[in-house]
Amino acid sequence: MNVIDLICRLVILAFCVFTAFRWFYMAVGIFAKARKYPETDKLFRYGVLICARNEEKVIGQLVDSILAQNYPRELISVFVLCDGCTDGTALVASEHGATVYEKAESAVMRKGYALEALVSFIVRDYGIDSFDGFFVFDADNLLDRNFVAEMNKAFAAGNKVVTSYRNSKNFDTNVISSGYGIHFYANTACYHRPRAALGLGTHLTGTGYLFASEMVKDGWHFTNLTEDDELSLKLAHDGVKVAFCEDAEFYDEQPVNAATAFRQRLRWARGRLTAFVKNFGKAVKLPFGKRGFTGYDLFWHYFPVGMATWLIGLIYPAVSLAVTFARGGSLNIPDILVTIGEGLLMTYVYGLATGILAAIKERRHIRCGRGRLVLYVILSPWFILSDMIHNIIAVFIRVRWTKIDHNDTRTITDIDSRKTFCRRRK
Repeated sequence: MNVIDLICRLVILAFCVFTAFRWFYMAVGIFAKARKYPETDKLFRYGVLICARNEEKVIGQLVDSILAQNYPRELISVFVLCDGCTDGTALVASEHGATVYEKAESAVMRKGYALEALVSFIVRDYGIDSFDGFFVFDADNLLDRNFVAEMNKAFAAGNKVVTSYRNSKNFDTNVISSGYGIHFYANTACYHRPRAALGLGTHLTGTGYLFASEMVKDGWHFTNLTEDDELSLKLAHDGVKVAFCEDAEFYDEQPVNAATAFRQRLRWARGRLTAFVKNFGKAVKLPFGKRGFTGYDLFWHYFPVGMATWLIGLIYPAVSLAVTFARGGSLNIPDILVTIGEGLLMTYVYGLATGILAAIKERRHIRCGRGRLVLYVILSPWFILSDMIHNIIAVFIRVRWTKIDHNDTRTITDIDSRKTFCRRRK
């Protein structure tokens, strides 16, 4: 048992050493400012890819926010794939100005396959060279009016893939939606912004990103449960840097109940694990060669450190108990509880530190009163603490994609009004 204990401690220590750069990122995040891209006269033609399944409540608002951009209307084409829809999504999207395709329900329903179908339709009807780049959005998103113009600046600067600033429509609904919001704000403060300040590439987070059309000249082939992880790994392996454009802001609807959050987080955990295992050959090459520190960083971003740590935290006590009982010993309950408590406390402190940093640095983006924000930050480590459950379950069960209902019908005008209201109160 002493040998097993030593091995477990050394493995966890190695993880801490190899990922210590994240604390440096946090320090950079405290002082770094948003990277600005230069003004440009180059105006590119973009296609917008949206995959939807029974999203009639929100799809119209998204299309409206895209077509109301401060960017030449004739250079933006919106494409919506209705993936097994049984409601009025196709009609609403079409009435609001989108070109609509429909795909029948299949045995495997997920965003990656829907994007694969949508890209193939566009190639067939328009040709891939008809567009310089493609945006990817989820049906519940809303775009700030300068979103495309700001992303165009980053694209004109020579970046083949650009991701943007993810804000929350419904941050202040409850502890669950605010926990998600703080998670994404922390991603900006602790990862995206520091990487951009240091000239490094970052990762994609599911929606709100742009890629050059040449990247799908042979079609879309990323169909994992979390297709963004699979694409990010491929880009990192090929030495393609994902740029971060902070001035391009969009809004995302977050889950508001525990059951929905559990299903989504479980899919994320399983998707990230399968993406890493499926692309293991590419992943292990990331820390080496032309990829530089971006490759090293993204290897540890996708390596299941949390999953491995939590499993070690369970396996060692289980083996220890088995050996103790086999030798006729008894449980030392106080020591066990202290060990568990220490682990949970350390995780809570880390989550709280990132939450505080996120709340301070991203305050101007957060639509929430000060008192409620303090409460939400104190409670926000539930997000990282619950990773233990999702990571462990994801190892042992098969996870299927399930639809998340979106019910927040606010428009971008509503969001803009809220922004003005917040500024008046300060």
